[in-house]
Amino acid sequence: MNIKEILAYASVYLKDVSEIPNKESRILLAHLLGCDILWLITHEDTLVTCEKHYQKLLERRVNHEPIEYITSKVSFYGEDFFVDKRVLIPRPETELLVDLVALVGKEFQKPRIVEIGCGSGVISIMLAKLLPQATITAIDISHDALDVAYINAKALHVDQKIKFLQSDLLANFEQKKFDILVSNPPYIANDESLHVGLSYEPDLALFGGVIGDEILVRIIDAFLCTDAGILACEMGYDQREKIAQYLKKYGLVAEFYKDLAGLDRGFILKKEL
Repeated sequence: MNIKEILAYASVYLKDVSEIPNKESRILLAHLLGCDILWLITHEDTLVTCEKHYQKLLERRVNHEPIEYITSKVSFYGEDFFVDKRVLIPRPETELLVDLVALVGKEFQKPRIVEIGCGSGVISIMLAKLLPQATITAIDISHDALDVAYINAKALHVDQKIKFLQSDLLANFEQKKFDILVSNPPYIANDESLHVGLSYEPDLALFGGVIGDEILVRIIDAFLCTDAGILACEMGYDQREKIAQYLKKYGLVAEFYKDLAGLDRGFILKKEL
């Protein structure tokens, strides 16, 4: 078959699992051939001899494996990042969290930023690029996640700007004087039923406890024990009221923000120093 024919076949094959089968069929073939999508479009009559290998990729996708794990790549904030099953796949809404931290970070000449639960490293890495004067520590409880984060930091040439640390929250982080704490923590309830595609992602990065907001609450508590003045967190769409009530006990009020779908997605908390 030529490229046009095999893509037509693949689009039909993926139609029940993908909302964008034409695009995903091209992404997978481009990944297999080591080319870009534009090349596929301009070489539709080129014969391909990798049908068996391509079929295996299609079968993985039909079994709901995320395309990002199949290609080991995800686009975030205009950059390509390496991902595998050791880390959560970054979501577009987390770019909003990066925007907010980058904005408040500009209030400091040399912001000192700590990220809890860095995963693939996308937040810390983008902040290192957006705030060149920042000092950043990226923390994760998972050694595997830290390995992935370092791969990405090195690929995007910011590995010398970020310190990576294995720790449960701030337990192993001795420096309590910094400016901004940021996190996109697990915030799904342990018993919540998830789409089959999420079964490929690490539980450690998804589930936040019996209720779902337990790790968020621990992060708030950890923040209050530091000299940091700003906490920026992503959260579940239905957790605003619980977080607001928890903060009320300390006389604190957070500024909540919404994602592009209009759902509550996170908050910025500032405290007097």
